[in-house]
Amino acid sequence: MVRIAHLTDPHLPLAGVQLSELFGKRILGFLSWMLKRHRRHRPACLEKVLADIRAAMPDHIVLTGDVVNIATRAEFAAAEKWLTRAGSPGDLTLVPGNHDHYVADATQAGLARLHPWMAGSDSQVEPGTFPFVRYVRNVAVIGLDSSYPAPWTEASGHLGEDQRDRLARLLADSREKGLFRLVLVHHPPLFELASKPRKALKDADALAAVLRQEGAEAVLFGHNHWWSHDVLESTTGPVHLLGAPSASMTRDQARRPPAGWQLLEIGRRRGQWLLTVERRELGTDGRMRVRERLALHEG
Repeated sequence: MVRIAHLTDPHLPLAGVQLSELFGKRILGFLSWMLKRHRRHRPACLEKVLADIRAAMPDHIVLTGDVVNIATRAEFAAAEKWLTRAGSPGDLTLVPGNHDHYVADATQAGLARLHPWMAGSDSQVEPGTFPFVRYVRNVAVIGLDSSYPAPWTEASGHLGEDQRDRLARLLADSREKGLFRLVLVHHPPLFELASKPRKALKDADALAAVLRQEGAEAVLFGHNHWWSHDVLESTTGPVHLLGAPSASMTRDQARRPPAGWQLLEIGRRRGQWLLTVERRELGTDGRMRVRERLALHEG
């Protein structure tokens, strides 16, 4: 049994911004954080999620993006320290979200500092190259990068043909090796799952075509700040699409679920995959509780 913890969209507190960085799209993001988002995303809620994950003692942790908010130098420095505390690069896998690549100079501002958590098991492939694959025993964790410096009015994502083609090869190769294929992406993998068109993955239909053709056992994503579970039929069986809310969301936001995470337990019986998912969230008493349990793949 392999146990994998999934959290997403922590949106760490805005650690700082230099006046020279407040140009273009960052101005809008800065005002959004100062006026409303800082009240929604609370470090105390995130700490409870992390403590709950540690208590569960998973074999691996996966994080599907939006670690920072407007991609400033101070934010990335703080994010590197936080990630080091949350899990070493060997214990935690990260894929970036749209806020991590908020502007064109995000990599120069420090996104590259997070690359050790975005590296595959192949040491010949440079960290930060996507898609990558990590092996957690008999689970292939495949990371996609849907982030890009979207226009001012958008929070959209994009993969591109090169990523999709390499994903198809990785999915086929992992299946041939008899591995459970767990795909990570920040944006919802189906266009209809996006909360708004301007927040959708632009080539979601092309991604869905790859998943239908090659198959995968599960896809984990964030971005919407909602719990969700949908199924995509593929040539190799059902692909479970599992979304989770922000790991730092306070319970005071009536329109969004409170901070939560999900624990995947992956096993094999009589040649068939077993997958159960326990979803946990912050309760009204300030403690983490079980929201629901899902029995998905059953051998």
